[in-house]
Amino acid sequence: MKVKYLPNQPHCFAFGGFDLQMLNALDSVVKVGVDASKLDIWSRDNDFDVLHLWGIGPNNYNIIDWAKRSKKKIVATVLIPYFDTINLKLGYIRYFHSAWQKQLIYYYSLIDKVIVVNELQSHVLTKYYKVHPSKISVIPHIIEDRFFEIPTFNFTEKYDIDNYILCTGNICSRKNQLNLARACVNLNEKLVLVGGILDGEELYAKELAILISNYPYIKWIKELPKGSEELAAAYYNCSFYALPSRDETQPISALEASAFGKPLMLMNRKYAYQNYYNGATLCKSASVKDIETALKKMLEEKQRNSSNLEILNCREENVGNLYKSCYLSVEFSH
Repeated sequence: MKVKYLPNQPHCFAFGGFDLQMLNALDSVVKVGVDASKLDIWSRDNDFDVLHLWGIGPNNYNIIDWAKRSKKKIVATVLIPYFDTINLKLGYIRYFHSAWQKQLIYYYSLIDKVIVVNELQSHVLTKYYKVHPSKISVIPHIIEDRFFEIPTFNFTEKYDIDNYILCTGNICSRKNQLNLARACVNLNEKLVLVGGILDGEELYAKELAILISNYPYIKWIKELPKGSEELAAAYYNCSFYALPSRDETQPISALEASAFGKPLMLMNRKYAYQNYYNGATLCKSASVKDIETALKKMLEEKQRNSSNLEILNCREENVGNLYKSCYLSVEFSH
């Protein structure tokens, strides 16, 4: 059985957590014995059995058509909205009878197995996209083994900061780091941000840079290598992790913080209601005021690190084996 991976867009554009997850998943399945590799779009070699798509949309509809004609099995890992706000529900109603929605549902019907990260996503996939439960597999994001080990890197010494709040991920308005920084300024709290600027978010990032330029207790580290000991040390040494993001599916950064048993602050949205984030303090809205309220609650309660056995399901070997089982199930299906 040979498996080929294909991303939703070239990795030079809008590279983020989902793209990192694709690369981590590829590494994990290779380690458990799957003959998997990246699809070379310039090669005419057609010798593979399963095409693993990361994301479904108009940009890969033709690829799905050609893969089916070539008798390939198709697996797709997708991130979809939870439809947990009025605007999202109204948006779905608006597009329910549209040609765009009908086309999307049709292409979901052609896929042999659709992978989502939790049961909530599975229910949404069935309700809104008409995918039969038998075609759905639930496989969580991967947390690299590094985040289950005590790092030796001295993060506090290098960056001259301790007792800080941590937030990692691409700098963008969706993740709401600017309001988090404003809240930390108002509360006189230390903050470490780790992340590059997402394409198209340059003005947002500039506003953030201007805000923190006068506050030495807020550090912005533009990028740390994925899975690096320095990144692991950033989590290990923080007081707690905060992500007041307006929209997520299963934020890997919060999983990594959970692996170290760090207290979490997340937005009160569906993505926060996963076993991996049990005990998280939920922020009422994305506003500075509500972020301040949530941060003060955590600071006053002096929350301690807590273990969460559910997080062990996200270890690399376990996830790799789940993907392997998924590939085998479609290979032998008719």
